[in-house]
Amino acid sequence: MSSERALAGERTMSQMFPEYMGQFTTQWGKYKTWQNSVTYPEVIFNETYFDMSGYTHDDMTVFPLGITLQDPGIYVSSNADVPMQVLDVVSQVRLSPGAVLTDLVTLSNVPGMMESTVDWTQILWGQYRTFLGQAQYQANQTIFLPASGGLFGSGSPSTAEKIYCYRFIITSGAAENDNMKIPASRVVMNAVSAAEEEKVFLMRQKRSYELA
Repeated sequence: MSSERALAGERTMSQMFPEYMGQFTTQWGKYKTWQNSVTYPEVIFNETYFDMSGYTHDDMTVFPLGITLQDPGIYVSSNADVPMQVLDVVSQVRLSPGAVLTDLVTLSNVPGMMESTVDWTQILWGQYRTFLGQAQYQANQTIFLPASGGLFGSGSPSTAEKIYCYRFIITSGAAENDNMKIPASRVVMNAVSAAEEEKVFLMRQKRSYELA
């Protein structure tokens, strides 16, 4: 019996990000899979991906039905005066963290929007939030709660072998010996994998290659 297209149908996929705990000296310290930035020392970021090769090897297209971020827990910092910007992105192409941060810090721009070098169709899902410290929760450290935010992304069908997931935490104004804690999180993608007509599938691959 042929196993071709054995992965067709609805799927729920997930990828985890670990928690972050760190202290700021000249930049935020690395922690587990969290990375820091020499160019932007007030930033930490993380990258992982969904391995989609099991679908693409059978010439399947993945149609996202919905993408969400689960981040139960609290965002905490010892510096109540420094807002946190939290950017989460799911992309069909691997992004340059430096380019994303340059756009965000200098242009207040996220991937896939007008000033971005990334095409909108490449961004499957994104969420931007600003967190502010809450005075009523102050003790040794302050709990931060969302003050504003918004969603973006195309939800486009994908034939990519990897779908990348990113988290960026930006703390403009962080000072020496500040401490920060970020909860562990999970990206959940509900999708349908299905075979398309050959010409449609090939054109979608061609378009993805050109954009990448």
